[in-house]
Amino acid sequence: MSDVSIIGGGVIGWSIAYHLLNRESKLNVAVFERQRSFGMGSTSLAAGGVRAQFGTTVNIDLALQSIAEFERFPKEIGADIGFHQYGYLFVTATSGGLEYQARAAELQRERGVPVRELGPADVRTVAPFLECSDILGGSFSPTDGYLDPYAVCQGYEKAARSLGAQARYGEVFAESEGGITVLAAGHWSNSAGKRFGVELPIRPVRHSLAMTEPVGELFPEDLPMVVDRDTSFHFRREGECLLIGYDDKDETPGDEDVRPGFDFGFLERLAPVAIHRLPISQQLRFDYKKCWSGYYAETPDKHGIIGEIGGIIAATGFGGHGIMHSPAVGTAVAEIILDGASHTVDVRSLRPERFEEDDLVVEEMTI
Repeated sequence: MSDVSIIGGGVIGWSIAYHLLNRESKLNVAVFERQRSFGMGSTSLAAGGVRAQFGTTVNIDLALQSIAEFERFPKEIGADIGFHQYGYLFVTATSGGLEYQARAAELQRERGVPVRELGPADVRTVAPFLECSDILGGSFSPTDGYLDPYAVCQGYEKAARSLGAQARYGEVFAESEGGITVLAAGHWSNSAGKRFGVELPIRPVRHSLAMTEPVGELFPEDLPMVVDRDTSFHFRREGECLLIGYDDKDETPGDEDVRPGFDFGFLERLAPVAIHRLPISQQLRFDYKKCWSGYYAETPDKHGIIGEIGGIIAATGFGGHGIMHSPAVGTAVAEIILDGASHTVDVRSLRPERFEEDDLVVEEMTI
């Protein structure tokens, strides 16, 4: 029987296992994953962005705690995760977007994010390849960036197993396991939670990513992640190529038991948005074999769920922020189990009860 059984062998599950055992090595911790290897769900399909430019205190704090751990990752965990801190550049062409961006930047600076606001001329300097004639401003934080999601999950898995964690691949959690149960199953969490009489407002929503063929010297090697806040169009370097994403409003909740295939109609819907903001994209060719889709585990307020519900602990529903928040989430859940509450980051606003209490604050800085 395990002291702690974690349902979900993605980056959140293995981060929890590592942070638990790193503090209390005598615990018997088991990670259950119905796939036959770690990180084969949404983790392996993520874009790998890491940023502290969020619009709510809890997401900013989770991100800052996580960024600090990612910076230490090679030394502490012993894994190269390819963390490139080239920054995130948000731009907007609307007065409402500019006002929101100013409020968000003020909050971010209060929490310790080294963000700076940019005028149109500054945006042109940072990203001369953008169509800037309609841009009203932007924001940039140099400590944001991107990494290899699979390497993060692999690092946590190896570190946790070296501390004694059991990997139960190809298995479904059995109630007879006993002990504390942590639900960290991403977009599968709602159906998995029903086995414990728990319902969580999580829905799987497909998000797609398109990879171009090599772009040569069209973009600098230290290209930041560029995000058009008004449309969610975003892109970054991926080696010699560009990785391009877009929050496709035509997507509806999917089937959690069916791996989402890539819809090539996504490229048609992406084209006018991309061409407007990045005119040079008309010259780029896509590598259709390297385009893919994955599910976000979406909640109504675009925040994750962390806390006790129905006799289990939930750590799920992070949408597109699971990778970037995984270190802080692992720490928070370990503290809830070992200390009774999370104290490194205050995650009370992410408690499961908030949906019934109608105490929701929507995260608007999502892509």
